[in-house]
Amino acid sequence: MNRISKAADSIYNYQQTAVKIRQSVEGLPGDLLTWKPDAKAWSIQEIVGHLIDSNIINSYRIRKIISEPVTQIVTFQHESWVSNQQFGDTDISEMLNAYEAITRYNGLLLSKLSEEEWEKYGLKQEEPITVAHIIDKFICNHVDKHLGQIERNKSEYAHCVQQ
Repeated sequence: MNRISKAADSIYNYQQTAVKIRQSVEGLPGDLLTWKPDAKAWSIQEIVGHLIDSNIINSYRIRKIISEPVTQIVTFQHESWVSNQQFGDTDISEMLNAYEAITRYNGLLLSKLSEEEWEKYGLKQEEPITVAHIIDKFICNHVDKHLGQIERNKSEYAHCVQQ
């Protein structure tokens, strides 16, 4: 597969994360959106909030990588971010709209990147992390992992409600 079609596939898969998230949570009752399987687990709204935060951080990483000399990629304390943002008090439709807006905006940038820019990288400790890796692994695979978590929350909630 040539680099251009690989980039196009990556961009398409990235844009589909917004569709997948919306399909997974849209229309769910408020009780389910804020329910937690246990005290240490995240609610569905917290998962969506975390995915927004991750999209924002990865947006910054991409811009830093394509615009500056090789540097360490920024990290964030996702547990603290989730616990301090009160995602349960945010309307889920607003959260979905925010994720979609970030994704649309990033899609515009990604579609303009040259092959060389797709291969630029930052460092995660000593490991080079390319723009392509951020899209494919840090975003797309990460979203898929958390969609599985959302499905587990739905299933466990349904089981609790039936008892």
